[in-house]
Amino acid sequence: MKNIVIIGGGTGTFTLLAGLRKYPSNNTVIVSTADDGGSTGILRKELGVMPPGDIRQCLVGLSYTQPEMRELFNFRFREGSLSGHSAGNIILAALEKIAGVEGAINLAGKMLNVRGQVLPVTLTPTILSAVLQNGKKIVGEHLIDDQDPKGKSSPIKSLRLSPARANPKAIKALEQADAIVFGPGDLFTSILPNILVKGIAAEINKSKAKKILVTNIMTKFGQTDGFKAGDFVKVLRGYLGAPSRPGKTKGRAEAGKIDIAIINNKKPQSPMLAAYKKEKAVMVEPDTKAFNKTGVQVELADLVSGDNFKKHSGDKLKRSFLRHDSDKLAKIIWGLI
Repeated sequence: MKNIVIIGGGTGTFTLLAGLRKYPSNNTVIVSTADDGGSTGILRKELGVMPPGDIRQCLVGLSYTQPEMRELFNFRFREGSLSGHSAGNIILAALEKIAGVEGAINLAGKMLNVRGQVLPVTLTPTILSAVLQNGKKIVGEHLIDDQDPKGKSSPIKSLRLSPARANPKAIKALEQADAIVFGPGDLFTSILPNILVKGIAAEINKSKAKKILVTNIMTKFGQTDGFKAGDFVKVLRGYLGAPSRPGKTKGRAEAGKIDIAIINNKKPQSPMLAAYKKEKAVMVEPDTKAFNKTGVQVELADLVSGDNFKKHSGDKLKRSFLRHDSDKLAKIIWGLI
């Protein structure tokens, strides 16, 4: 059985897991502990618990229980003082008070009959901050993630994460991985916060696993404005510690190496593009020429899901409604490993 480690979280990872769960793989998801928005942010602030949102979605994605149990964990209240809260987030918060962080995830995993595991990248909550090229500093994952498209954006110059020790189980999972998959998901708020944790990038670079990046279908305002597929690879390699001069890593593992980039080449339908245009987002172009002489294998495919995802009425956060086709994406990854 192949060990696949997915680095990400949120709806993108959930979508991938929905496809991978159909294959005989051992799937481990490493998720960020910097989330501070919506229901997750409230529970984190008021109860001092780990951010439960990404953990919940990934547990549900790995679940083999009855549909009603998965619906329970994803159920979101619409009215009253619990409006906007996910039932699964509340359950995880309660379990953490009873059994601690790892105990809560294990118990929730048993409730959902999970195959595989979800590992927070650290065992304490972290704070993400971004410095923009115009000098502005944004503190908080939610504020970085949910910038107002009516304003002006400035590219992210650098990310910082409050110091925290890497979860030893996350390090072990990377050591045992046959494949490490980055995304799909927001590059600066779902993927890179994991890599910023001390020890994680070094372990990824040391690993002999195939390293696969799934680029997003659309850009995101305030994060990946104007990005093409090659830009996703370039930024990820930079945060993994890619050397600025060729030959610097001769004789040892190549820092920042990405083996394969999976890129969507199907243009979404016009109504969807028009909706994203309001958010100042466009399709990520599959600029295959940018990969010449990089050593990165490119996998192009029509990966746009035919489903139109609608946000739950009780959900107070912005969500993408255009997503990867989980079966097509999982089939490609499985074929590569």
